Amino acid sequence: MPGWEDFKKGIGKIADKTASKTRELTDIASIKIKIASKEADRDAEYKVLGRLTYKKLKGDESTSNATERISECIQKLDKINEEISLLKAEEEAKKAERQAAKEAKKAARAEEEAREEEEAKAEEAIVMEQFNKARDEADEEYQKAKQAAEDAKNV
Repeated sequence: MPGWEDFKKGIGKIADKTASKTRELTDIASIKIKIASKEADRDAEYKVLGRLTYKKLKGDESTSNATERISECIQKLDKINEEISLLKAEEEAKKAERQAAKEAKKAARAEEEAREEEEAKAEEAIVMEQFNKARDEADEEYQKAKQAAEDAKNV
């Protein structure tokens, strides 16, 4: 049953496409979750830094201990910010990859349509050539028949 086979192929293509899209979206969502988690870590570290700075400026904590702890917070923040930047770059790369795939599919579709159009034009040219040949043959037959009728009339 050709109809059933076509149906199965169509369903298979839809399932593959759905799985692929789901994978793409899951990858991007996973990166977004990682970014949000790192941003939460960064916010927590900023709170710690703020408290330490407040205590140091108020004089509640020894200067050397506070400076050392503030320096540690700054190092942690720099590391977190770097990780966030890397994750955002990865997210942008995934988005660009996804867009490139869309563009490639679009170009392939346009190329296929152009090829089909060229094939249709070539087919049309062949049909027109056959039509013109048949018309010329019919004209010849008509002229022969006309000549034969005139010859018969003159006899």
